Amino acid sequence: MQINNWIINEFLDAPLADTRLENRLKILANSFYNKPGSPITEACGSYAATEAAYRFFSNKRVNREVILMSHRENTLNRMRKHDVVLAIQDTTHIDYKSHPATKDLGTFSNSKTALGFLNHTTLAVSESGVPLGILSSDIWTRDPEDYGKSKKRHLLPIEEKESQKWLNSLDSSLKDIPKHTKVVTVCDREADIYDFFQKAISEGKHLLVRVSHIKRKLDDGTLLMDKINSQPVAGEIITRVPRDIENKLAPRDIKLKIKYCPVTIKSPEKNAASKLLPKLNLHVVSAEEANPINGEDKIHWLLITTLPVENLEQAVEKIRWYRQRWKIEQYHHVLKSGCKVEDLQLEEAQHLENALAIYSVVAWKLLWIKLENEENPNTSCDVVLQEHEWQVLCCYTNKTSTPPENPPLLKDAVLMIAKIGGFLGRNCDGSPGTQVIWRGLRCLQDIAIGWQIAHLPKNNKDV
Repeated sequence: MQINNWIINEFLDAPLADTRLENRLKILANSFYNKPGSPITEACGSYAATEAAYRFFSNKRVNREVILMSHRENTLNRMRKHDVVLAIQDTTHIDYKSHPATKDLGTFSNSKTALGFLNHTTLAVSESGVPLGILSSDIWTRDPEDYGKSKKRHLLPIEEKESQKWLNSLDSSLKDIPKHTKVVTVCDREADIYDFFQKAISEGKHLLVRVSHIKRKLDDGTLLMDKINSQPVAGEIITRVPRDIENKLAPRDIKLKIKYCPVTIKSPEKNAASKLLPKLNLHVVSAEEANPINGEDKIHWLLITTLPVENLEQAVEKIRWYRQRWKIEQYHHVLKSGCKVEDLQLEEAQHLENALAIYSVVAWKLLWIKLENEENPNTSCDVVLQEHEWQVLCCYTNKTSTPPENPPLLKDAVLMIAKIGGFLGRNCDGSPGTQVIWRGLRCLQDIAIGWQIAHLPKNNKDV
């Protein structure tokens, strides 16, 4: 089967030191992309190919870092085309408790039966929301015995806490980034940590984090929340929020009241040494829903940043950047629900990590297709599909045996793929989601195989 061009390019320089391993990596990535969510046996298509996959995962020369290295270089190259890139950090758990036979699995919670990994990823995203690739990925497990020490945890140095993941990822994700590109690390409330901001400021790096500690006491003695509430409304903006399934709210436009102000935070008073740590000069931005449908569930984003916020335009910019944080949640959804990595059944945890690394790149590409279609719908679909794929897609959709001479636009191709995956395409349906796209791609590959076989020269059995 022909390997997708994007896979050849994405893994072109994988440092595996063996041509056979390099080829197998591309073949596996191609198989997983063509059959997202399918078991390895189905994705590989034959007993021999499945055995080759298992040998690859168990090879001592193969690890997550090696698999992702070429993809990261390509991510950096894509970043060079942008003045500003958002490096979005977040953690998800990969649950393998239904596969207890896998050796060396740890736990991702305080329960010994919660077998799996914690996966902390930094995803590079353009200002407009297109995912550019994975900048860093870290996997670890927890020791359930540590949970009895939670009351004393605040006294431990950051190096002995799981919170160190934010600082570690700041280093690994921003290594060798393009010099002319401003990279802003964006995180949710869990990253609202003094040590994180101190490290970023001391190293000249940029952070944008949602505030968790609203009762944090500032240098002037006031509470952070009281400080921002006392500021005048600088302006209002209209923004669209997605459907809220929990509160049964449809997608809607809302009005946000914008406030901002500088703040100076002190080091946490956890021990005597903390008194020697510097005060940090930061800026806070508040975006609060002006006329909420339900007062108790109103939208209120309170952000803290190392970047200057001296006018309404800069405040709105930070809000716009923070709204892209949900892209990493979409990415984790594709990884777990689309690629179904939690259904993998392999003998050892290390083998799972190797498979997860390949699926991580596949999940990025599946999400990229949806978001690139929303950002650049009028580009040619050959940025996603190979010639035989868009040909058979058009023929299948239009019920004809004669393909068009030129590839369709990306928006038209994605719509056709989504409809194969069950998308109805009504006016009220909006743009296709990732789920119908990955289902459609899986069906398209089955159709494309039949197309290729039907168009083989006589006596040629290779697909």
